[in-house]
Amino acid sequence: MIKKHLIFLLMFLTQFSGFCQEVDVDKLYREALYEYRDGKYSKSLELTSTGLNLAPDYHDIRVLQVRNKYALQQFAQSGVDLEYLLSKAPHYEGVKSLSMQRLYQLTHLEALEFVNYLLKIYPGDTELDIARAQFLLLLERPEEARKIALELYRTKSLSGGQLYDLNQIMNLTVKNAVQVTGQYISFSEDYSRSNPWYSLSAEYQHNFSKMALIGRLTYSDRSHSNGNLYEVEAYPVFSDKLYAFANVGVSNGSIFPDYRTSASIFYNFASFFEAEAGFRSLFYNDNGYLTAIAGLTAYTGKFYMNARAFVGPQRFEDLVQNYQFNVRYYLSTSENYIFARLGSGISPDDTTLYTLAQENPTLEAAYFSAGMNKSLGIHHIISIGGGILYEDLPKKEKGYQVTANLSYRYKF
Repeated sequence: MIKKHLIFLLMFLTQFSGFCQEVDVDKLYREALYEYRDGKYSKSLELTSTGLNLAPDYHDIRVLQVRNKYALQQFAQSGVDLEYLLSKAPHYEGVKSLSMQRLYQLTHLEALEFVNYLLKIYPGDTELDIARAQFLLLLERPEEARKIALELYRTKSLSGGQLYDLNQIMNLTVKNAVQVTGQYISFSEDYSRSNPWYSLSAEYQHNFSKMALIGRLTYSDRSHSNGNLYEVEAYPVFSDKLYAFANVGVSNGSIFPDYRTSASIFYNFASFFEAEAGFRSLFYNDNGYLTAIAGLTAYTGKFYMNARAFVGPQRFEDLVQNYQFNVRYYLSTSENYIFARLGSGISPDDTTLYTLAQENPTLEAAYFSAGMNKSLGIHHIISIGGGILYEDLPKKEKGYQVTANLSYRYKF
């Protein structure tokens, strides 16, 4: 009897071995990949399941099986295969990418637990550290998220997309801030005016979970007249890629517009580009003036580069225009950088000088400014800058203005 059982077992193993030899697992994988690319995920899943029964350690097939289950939204079932890959071949091509995708299929708390698990497998991975900070922020643990972001700025070499993500985290982890800014403007002898202008502003910012709200008071003294501008600004965040800016202001003097409204929308695409579209609307003596705005920002390495155009309004048959190029070089964190601006014309965002462009729309002006933004600990930020502006004057003369700015910001 025992002899018959051994013969039967040998015959079975021989037939099974022959079957495995007849099945080309590589061909099976290629067929499954073809079906996947053709969008036939169920058919591809059948083939990958067959392939894994024959060759459990064929990692390409298992990676494809996880992709099929993601496409079919079988997220829970994909966990077994993903866990197998993470335990057997965590550095195999595609495994970490699939793990990152899995994070965004979970609840915020589950995702945080999973990213902590992944960091044990991929210690020191910048992408995972950023994801951890993002989920901590979503779970309303901003201090922990900010600590991670600060550490990454100090110790890691960051790509443009990573720098953009960290900037977003840093901006969203502060609840309150107050800032005081002073500006001094002196004029060359070519001007009819000889006394310098002064401007002082104070603002308070509060960050809600999905919006920053700012109140600001600006006082300007032009020696012959002075005035106050009262503003409220909002920065609502709609998603990781989309946010907006809105501003409303009123004044009690001739220096500033009677009231102003502004809005822009910003969209992040291709990881490190950000596009802007918006307007500025100013009202003087019941007359309204509209300016259209377009901008493009790129985050690349430690650089922030931005180009903006302000076109309009039309005054005395001439179109008021301003074009500018802004650049920042980050020294360590998003709050430590040197900056520069080069432009022509005067921007409606320059509330102190823009009345000159309104009075003389054919004004040709060119300017350059530069400075540094520096954090002193976690709570304090100082910014200092200066610049020079050349512009047309009556009687075909040219004059220049020298500006100096100093601001202090306290975050809490």
